[in-house]
Amino acid sequence: MMQLMRIAALTRWEWFKLRRRWLPWILLAVMVALGQLIFWVAAATDDDLSYRNTAENIANGLGISAIFAAFIAMILAAAVTGGEYGWGTLRPTLSVGAGRWPFLTSKVAVALLTAAAIQIIMSVFVAISGFIAEPLLAESEAESYGNISWLDLLGVYGRMVYSFLPYILLAMFFAVLVGSSGVGIALSMGYYIAETFIISPIFLRFNWGGDVLAFLLGPNISAWLGAGNGIGIGSITTIGGLSAMLQGFIVITVYGLALGGAAFALFLRRDIAGARGG
Repeated sequence: MMQLMRIAALTRWEWFKLRRRWLPWILLAVMVALGQLIFWVAAATDDDLSYRNTAENIANGLGISAIFAAFIAMILAAAVTGGEYGWGTLRPTLSVGAGRWPFLTSKVAVALLTAAAIQIIMSVFVAISGFIAEPLLAESEAESYGNISWLDLLGVYGRMVYSFLPYILLAMFFAVLVGSSGVGIALSMGYYIAETFIISPIFLRFNWGGDVLAFLLGPNISAWLGAGNGIGIGSITTIGGLSAMLQGFIVITVYGLALGGAAFALFLRRDIAGARGG
């Protein structure tokens, strides 16, 4: 219980530090603007969009925000972790008794909570736009989300937030490995881009490619979210008769444990140097 209270206190302090930085606010503004751009382009060109009620509008917002989920998670995680190395504040913070693993856990928590909050805000703005667009653009009998319930939306959002964890831990591992937020962001995004746009499309060309995609992070996150994007549910080969969603959950969990274990092991054992300026 004491450790949980310490982590909660450290998370609160991490949020206090993060909200005084420009990064989360710039990230939020950019994501909201991109979300609005995507929504209005889609609303003007796609007759299958439905925005007749609050639930459908929130569903549209979650769908759009999911496009940027990995980038948001990785940027925040690398920034809150690697920034400590650049500023030289890591050694003074740990010297007052914060504890290494509670300190790093609080970084995971604040990155996860902030990314989740940004997703909610993006979805709310899209939902508001949906109410504006309905009388202006709705001309078809679109039923894209059917009779979606608030419980369904909660499930989608919960799965989305859980899918942030491996990306947060990936960026955190790189930030701890190199001691830099900028390089941590670059390496984690490099992995995401390579997997999504290079590795997965190459393996999709082969009949046995689904066997490889079954073990990659991105396709399994798509399966876990229940979203087919060409490298999702229909592209992976499920293992041992598992459903695609269950397999996605298992793979996400394994990646999270492996990356988190590596990041924590490295952070607990490595000597802390002074400020690096990066």
